[in-house]
Amino acid sequence: MWLLLIVPVVMSLAGVWVLDHTKAHKPLFTMTNMVGPTTRSLLAGGGLTVCTEDMGTLGNPICFHAARMPMTATVVALGMRLFGDHYLRVACFKTLLLLLPLELTIYLVWRHLPRSGWRRLLVVVLLLAPFAITAFLADVTNILVEEGYSYSFLAFAVAVLFFGWQVRAARGLARALLFATAVDGLYLAKSGMLPTVVVLVVGFVLMERRAGLRWLIVALVAAAPMGWALHQHHASGRYSVGTSFDGINLHKGNNAGFLDHYPPRQGDSMDWYDFELNRGLRFSDEWSFNDYHRRAALDYLRAHPRKTLEGDVRKVKVLFFAVEKSGGTASYGVRKLIEDVGMVVFRLMLWAAILCAIYLLFRSRGPNSKSLRVASGVFLAVVAACTLPFLAGFAYSRHVSVLIYPAALFCCLALCEGVQRTRDDSLGEGLN
Repeated sequence: MWLLLIVPVVMSLAGVWVLDHTKAHKPLFTMTNMVGPTTRSLLAGGGLTVCTEDMGTLGNPICFHAARMPMTATVVALGMRLFGDHYLRVACFKTLLLLLPLELTIYLVWRHLPRSGWRRLLVVVLLLAPFAITAFLADVTNILVEEGYSYSFLAFAVAVLFFGWQVRAARGLARALLFATAVDGLYLAKSGMLPTVVVLVVGFVLMERRAGLRWLIVALVAAAPMGWALHQHHASGRYSVGTSFDGINLHKGNNAGFLDHYPPRQGDSMDWYDFELNRGLRFSDEWSFNDYHRRAALDYLRAHPRKTLEGDVRKVKVLFFAVEKSGGTASYGVRKLIEDVGMVVFRLMLWAAILCAIYLLFRSRGPNSKSLRVASGVFLAVVAACTLPFLAGFAYSRHVSVLIYPAALFCCLALCEGVQRTRDDSLGEGLN
């Protein structure tokens, strides 16, 4: 058990050093992706306010109060309060803090390890394998992107649905509270995870027999988007469960030049084209900026269905099939080889989980067949919900990397429960 808990910590801290040691003296307030400025504003008591031209509005700085979800800046700000303006220390703090839900995830699975030697070994390998995949380690160590925070909450919420039901009734409330905390954290890390939040809550309601806990979960999870909408109205003047970047993110993936530069080349991103989308335009505030880009994207979708479909095909390839990283820093030589091998392992793991879920959804039998079917349906719905926002907008490899651990967890579930029960039922039918 201790090996299962210690190896992820060691691998993660090693990943911080390998990936971030060159940034050791980089001031945290200069971090990109608006993390630096929002952290500075938060520490100064100004909320998440950033006035900038960086969204492609040269000569027209816009003050954004509602552009980023709060989790990233809050964790970085807490790290700076504790350890000062030291990149590596704050990166280690964030890494260890967000590993806590993942360690709870591993504990939940450990309690259900199968007795069979080979299956037990496979489950252990599945729990540790993601830490050898650079796409996953990038999420674990990254303090700049939302996936670096959402991956952990998603993994724990999924683990509760798959492995958290065989507990004494007295622990049911604790399980429900931890689940609600994880789901709220998932949403507050990335608003695009709202469809996934809905799927997870529906899964909990389907699996939980006690009406009181069902309503408690619904109320606790609903509190996060409601509270965020109230904050948005106070800070920016509009009730919104999303952000004021949603419009341009949709427009980036649905415009006349999209097919010319997607998927981006190694080391490139879509951000460079913001200036093209804003050329010759001026905006009075963040919501006029958001609304314009949203309308422009929807107009393009209606006017160019064939090109939209072609773009969607490319996004599907990036999300489900590509073995070359998209939307990150360029890698070469041995490092690129390691990244590509890791992506192949992830693709195999994800598709094994998807195919197994489809099989168990229709073929599982036995006393727990209903819970297995629900778990299979929830996993497939989580995959769809996680990827849907990026099919609508644009997709990078990191957008789907949050599914690495849920895929591993479903494979563990199949090994612990589904495969053996299905085999036992088939043997029973043969004997009868």
